[in-house]
Amino acid sequence: MSICATVILYNPAIEAYENILSYANRVDELIIVDNSTKYNNQLINKLLSNVTKVKYINNSANLGIASALNIACRYAIENDYQWILTMDQDSRFINFDHYTKCLDQHKESLNIALLAANTMWHAEEHLPNTPSKEYEEKFLVITSGNFLNLKLFDTIGGFEDKLFIDMVDHDYCIRAQIHNFKILYFKDVLVEHSLGMLFQRKNLITRKIRNKIEHNAQRVYYISRNTFYTWQQYRKYFPNEFNLLKTINIIFIHEITKIFLYEDNKIDKIKAKFIGLYHFLRGKYGKYDI
Repeated sequence: MSICATVILYNPAIEAYENILSYANRVDELIIVDNSTKYNNQLINKLLSNVTKVKYINNSANLGIASALNIACRYAIENDYQWILTMDQDSRFINFDHYTKCLDQHKESLNIALLAANTMWHAEEHLPNTPSKEYEEKFLVITSGNFLNLKLFDTIGGFEDKLFIDMVDHDYCIRAQIHNFKILYFKDVLVEHSLGMLFQRKNLITRKIRNKIEHNAQRVYYISRNTFYTWQQYRKYFPNEFNLLKTINIIFIHEITKIFLYEDNKIDKIKAKFIGLYHFLRGKYGKYDI
């Protein structure tokens, strides 16, 4: 079975090379979709020289994660691939060969939309001596570390371009399940993944050090806007998961509390949340610079 992989680049550092190399020569072709506004000549040349087969697509602008994924998937379909691995530039596999064995058991399935890996910080520390092929079904997973079933791509409808970034993966997962397709999660397939910016802050109430994930104001905007979009689109299909009060609690009460207690640039981030809500109410989507 021929499989390909895609990595979406956005102004990457040279350190992305080792991440990409953790899987690039274990697939039949690597599709690089470059959304960068700053071309990293050193990284690209290194990949072109050391990866067996590469298709490099330079968008010369940031088109967003959804459009980049659609470009890669469309290329893969046109070149007769049935499965594509989707990766972020800040993700690396710990045991990719085990993942291909898991895929081999499900490659002919007509009702599995995607396979998902276990993405985490310090993933190597959690590697079992004998990895299992057992899986569980999931409702939502992130894009990085997925094997997408391209036979179902057009039925699901591809990735939603207007979301640009954030919730793009969740939107695809939800539409897959509206079509009664499954998402299989393999806990023993490990991917080291950086989400947002990990930082430590002293909690002045408990006097303990807590780890938190911090996003910049730009990402806060997209998360706010696109979370309300998914609520509006899918509440009739999954009313328990997409409850308005729950959505407001997460996006505003819980998140704003976290920003006030632990994060920098508080005013900019809170302002970004309300701009995201305003644009959702107006139906304004696509790229927006805070």
